[in-house]
Amino acid sequence: MKKIILILGLMILPVFVFSFSEEVEVYAYLYRNSSNNLSRLTILQNMEQQRLTGAGEFYATALRDLVEGYTNIRSSTEKDAAADMAIILSKMLGIEKYSQSAENLWRVVDAFPEPLVKSEALIALGRIRSATYLPHTIRLLNNYNERAANADRMSRERIAFGAIIALEKYQDPSGYLPVFIASTADPGYSERIRGQARKSMPLIAKDPTEYMMQVINGQRYSPSVKLIALQNIESVSVSTQDKSRVAVAALAEGWRLTPPSANIVMRKLAIDMINKYKSDDASIYPLLDRSLTQNSDTDERMKAIASLASQQTEESVKILSDELLRLIPRVEGGVGNVQVRETDRRLLQAIIPALGHTKKASARRALDTVIASKLTPAIKKTADEALKNIPH
Repeated sequence: MKKIILILGLMILPVFVFSFSEEVEVYAYLYRNSSNNLSRLTILQNMEQQRLTGAGEFYATALRDLVEGYTNIRSSTEKDAAADMAIILSKMLGIEKYSQSAENLWRVVDAFPEPLVKSEALIALGRIRSATYLPHTIRLLNNYNERAANADRMSRERIAFGAIIALEKYQDPSGYLPVFIASTADPGYSERIRGQARKSMPLIAKDPTEYMMQVINGQRYSPSVKLIALQNIESVSVSTQDKSRVAVAALAEGWRLTPPSANIVMRKLAIDMINKYKSDDASIYPLLDRSLTQNSDTDERMKAIASLASQQTEESVKILSDELLRLIPRVEGGVGNVQVRETDRRLLQAIIPALGHTKKASARRALDTVIASKLTPAIKKTADEALKNIPH
């Protein structure tokens, strides 16, 4: 009905030539001849409902005029209408992918105070994929990620949401890192925002390896965010070499950060990944040695044994052999309290087959020492079985 009234109203007006479709011509003419934002808003709402296409030029002109005249609006009612107009125009320009409107869309982000307006303009820029304003969008999300969580939370989240969706639409890998940070607990966003960030991440970059390396090696990121970066790399489809590379960096960082006891979860995951994906990085050996010998967490020590065995190198044999030779007299003599003795026995019994798994002749010396020791027959049998795995 509204559409019919608008067309009938146009019939009494002079005829003009437009570059738009017939329906768009009707709305465009009435829009230009409206005296206030309330009536213009009604026209835009009708156009949105009609889902008209090919109106990008009109929407762009209307947005430009709106932005340029915004500071002259005094009435709160007219300002509210202007905000609703900006939302509709931004949305329609994004749908039209009208790239010529990019500058004015960013002016909307700057000029309008309403978070929903800013959010819609950001999303439109993402749909348009304006290369000029990609760095602006990244910087904006970075800024909101760093703001205090309790500072006008609803406004902050609405704008951050728009920036996240915009970067998803851009599909440029440079937008991955701020969206990843938004997915973590550090910025203090609600689960809705963090969940959206997690959904957007794989659409922005399929291989986030370098960005996760930046997080793990970066001093500005918390241990909890570094752990999430490592978990993220383990969950995505990247090469085993990249997974291993990030794991080695995470293990090093897990020992660098203080106190080391606070980073056990990250180190354990890193060690598991090194075990699974292997590594030719020589820096893993002092790190795994530390996890095995300078550590009170038995589970991490056991994981280090498994990871060293999987490398099947002379370096890993030396570390495992040295620890086995240290443990033999302790287990023989029942050194320490009950808990210490049980831990030493478990470690010794794990190292024996691990040395066999290396298939290195250099592992024979330590295993022969087990057989010649006063350890139990069951343990000696395990050493004998391990020796059978080592070629002569």
